[in-house]
Amino acid sequence: MKNSFYFLQYFKAITSGLNKASYCINSLKVDPNDLFDTINNELISLKKNKGKLYFFGNGASSSFANHMSLDFSKNGKINSRSLSDSSFLTALANDFNFAEIFTEFLKIENVASNDLVVTISSSGNSSNILNVLEYCKKNGIKTLALSGLKEDSKSIKMSTYSIHVPMKTYGIVECIHQIILHLILDNFMQIFEWEKVEFQNMNNLYFKL
Repeated sequence: MKNSFYFLQYFKAITSGLNKASYCINSLKVDPNDLFDTINNELISLKKNKGKLYFFGNGASSSFANHMSLDFSKNGKINSRSLSDSSFLTALANDFNFAEIFTEFLKIENVASNDLVVTISSSGNSSNILNVLEYCKKNGIKTLALSGLKEDSKSIKMSTYSIHVPMKTYGIVECIHQIILHLILDNFMQIFEWEKVEFQNMNNLYFKL
């Protein structure tokens, strides 16, 4: 049967995508260890200097942005933002245009050079994503862009740091993006699954890393 062991093929595709992902600093390919260490140092500096962390995405990637903004704020103790308020989002889209919503949000937030902006886009070519990356580049704000699918992603060249997943389907790219985002958070919080002997409890009364 065509679908026999489909789940094994899916798992293999995710592993393949993780192995094929490319990592860049200022458009130059680097070892993933170098990139993740650099990002971790950026986050340590961000927290120390009371900088803010911004996450932007469309559709499912918007959900990931909201998720990571929550986790970094509540658990990582870094002041994090995402454009999740529907009234705010639709007002910006109506008064400016959809391609400018993230850029205008950053202007209202008074984004600064000690902040970090993270974009999540399966193609890496959405106009509102590219506009915010361009705005950050012009204003000396560091960015991390997650993208995927075709290797012509414009996000790679427009961001300070980038991770590109060259897989063919949205589902696989989105799954891998979420894995990478949690990897970055867990690394920052020094949470390592393979070292755990007890289950995590995120309830404030019984909080355990």
